[in-house]
Amino acid sequence: MREKLQIIAKGPWAYWVGAIVLAILNILVLVVRQEPWGITTNIEEWSVWLAGKLGLTGNPDLTLKELLLSDGTYLNLGVILGAFWATVVASQARFRPLKNKKFAVSALFGGIMMGFGARIAYGCNIGLVLNGIASSSLAGWIFTIAVFLGAWLGGKILLRYLL
Repeated sequence: MREKLQIIAKGPWAYWVGAIVLAILNILVLVVRQEPWGITTNIEEWSVWLAGKLGLTGNPDLTLKELLLSDGTYLNLGVILGAFWATVVASQARFRPLKNKKFAVSALFGGIMMGFGARIAYGCNIGLVLNGIASSSLAGWIFTIAVFLGAWLGGKILLRYLL
């Protein structure tokens, strides 16, 4: 019994266990919110609010109070903190100084491009893959294939030009 608790706390989990946990969480989010789990819309709302405060855009319609009361904010924080917690308890978290500015620039550019791509695709891996496939949407399957191909190509480019 102690060994099973150790696996639950520190991993590694089997992929199918992770898939079941994600499926259950997805169902709970759908039941509680009465709408599918989405990430990018809330991030866009925060970005527009921040850009408005910095004077880059007109005044946003949302207030900080509305953003803080949004369930999307807490779902996004849960994804980020949950992923961080999982890496920490599995002893996989590594904090190292950057060896090269090229890595920082490429990471920043890649993150911006991923966010832009998620918005123009009208969804991300949670919104289109998890919810799309769960609802038998053809777009979910197409997006999943495109994500895998993009990750493969990105890995090849990374190995060729950055390492």
